[in-house]
Amino acid sequence: MFYKITRYSCPITIARFRRLSFYTTDNGLSEAFSQYGQVVEAKVVIDRVSDRSKGFGFVTFASEDEADKAVTEMNGKQLNGRVIFVDHAKPRARFDDGGMPIARGPPEPAANQ
Repeated sequence: MFYKITRYSCPITIARFRRLSFYTTDNGLSEAFSQYGQVVEAKVVIDRVSDRSKGFGFVTFASEDEADKAVTEMNGKQLNGRVIFVDHAKPRARFDDGGMPIARGPPEPAANQ
């Protein structure tokens, strides 16, 4: 499945990249994947505390065909000295009330014991 963003005039496909080098930047990611199609946005996810890459990122492509090509061609290939894994991004989990999920705690003890 593809994650579609509808705020743009046409649907956009996002590919997810795992096991990125800590030295991979947004620009480096965009340059590496621009050979497979029009890169709308490339984002390496950064840890707020350490200000380092978390080792994964997302690249937004203008079409599904371009994203499919990038997934097929780059999955298992090296980028900045590390073998990366590429797949299609899945939609984020949404909560009906707009807040955080409720922690349920440990299960209730069985009544027949």
